[in-house]
Amino acid sequence: MYPFGGPAGAAGSILPSKINMHTTFLVQERNKAEQAVQESEQRYKRLLASVTDYVYSVTVEHDESAATSHGPGCEAVTGYTSREFEADPFLWYRMIHSEDRAAVTAQAERVLRGETPPPLEHRIFHKDGSIRWIRNTTVPHKDELGRLIAYDGLVSDITERKRAEEQLERAYAELSQNEAALKTALQKLETANKELQTTQLQLIQAAKLESVGTLAAGVAHEVKNPLQTILMGVDYLANNLPGGKNNTTMVLSDMRDAVVRANVIVRELLQLSAATDFEPKEEDLNGLVERSLWLINSEIIASQISVVRKLEADLPRVLLDRNKMEQVFINLFINALQAMSQGGVLTVTTRHRRFGEDLKMSGPAFSQFKLGERVVIAEVQDTGQGIPEDHLPRIFDPFFTTKPTGIGTGLGLSVVKKIIDLHGGAIDIRNAPLGGVLVTLVLKTEPEAKL
Repeated sequence: MYPFGGPAGAAGSILPSKINMHTTFLVQERNKAEQAVQESEQRYKRLLASVTDYVYSVTVEHDESAATSHGPGCEAVTGYTSREFEADPFLWYRMIHSEDRAAVTAQAERVLRGETPPPLEHRIFHKDGSIRWIRNTTVPHKDELGRLIAYDGLVSDITERKRAEEQLERAYAELSQNEAALKTALQKLETANKELQTTQLQLIQAAKLESVGTLAAGVAHEVKNPLQTILMGVDYLANNLPGGKNNTTMVLSDMRDAVVRANVIVRELLQLSAATDFEPKEEDLNGLVERSLWLINSEIIASQISVVRKLEADLPRVLLDRNKMEQVFINLFINALQAMSQGGVLTVTTRHRRFGEDLKMSGPAFSQFKLGERVVIAEVQDTGQGIPEDHLPRIFDPFFTTKPTGIGTGLGLSVVKKIIDLHGGAIDIRNAPLGGVLVTLVLKTEPEAKL
């Protein structure tokens, strides 16, 4: 037998233990449930925080009254909760930007008339005071009679898109300003280029007049002799008018020749000194060299200079501005004469070659020529003292000269280079190996020339 209370006492000791275990289990399950609820609420709050859209519904109860409900996402978009909208029926109107209220009101009136207007984008004041952009899209609901009974609206936060559009518009405006500034700069550059060309032609003309001044003495000499012949013929006719017819005919013939020669000289001089635009035409380079030598013939005779011509026969014709290229050769010839004050030899050479093959010249001045391209070369060489090596890099600088004071202006070679540049050619000046100066002009041949 069991003592009194034995079995009962044993059973009583086991029951409380089971109850405690069950209670602990229930507490754990409740804690898990509460934790799950908290996690769900947190996820919901995070979801609401990330929502940029919300839906509102408007129920039209009577002809002119309406009841509005705002979805939970309204707080993420506007900062106001659904309850705040319900407590303040005109909150939605006050939060609209003052400049957009008329458009929003007109949109609402169109909806109430049963229309389906396109989405409207406008600004609102967020609860935190910032300005936000929203896109309001309405969808009407009508009964079987076509009467409006309600409409839904979708509000989307488009602030970031609007900011991006504003940045794009600013960038486009800046681009337009930069484009306008670029066009203005281009116009100024074109104007400056035209002014530069005008100045360049004026500079060429100034140097041309300098050459004309140098030629004045020779022209006077050339003109004086024909006029003297005319005067002698007139005296002869005056003293021998009754004389033989043959003598009279011969004198008149001499007078005519002298007058023609004087007329040609004056005409060539006027043509050389006339201001003209750059007008290249097909020209015979050898003939141009001969005319230039003829114009300074009196200077050559007075300087006791011998002229050696090495002009290649059948030289291709070249596109040249005759007046300006005559100015080039006259300038180079006069420089050579002035460098040989004690007499010497002026050698003029022309030939045509293939650039880089038969003619090897290097440097920036010859960068416009292609390897194997046909070119015409003209060389002017004197037997003077040459140019100091330290002066060679500056010989094309305006107003730089190695001549004594009062002789020249230092513009001659600068103008020569500009004229050659206008022709798309190149000029090289260096001291010749055996003394004196060697000037090399390189010009492109006329494209249709058959070599």
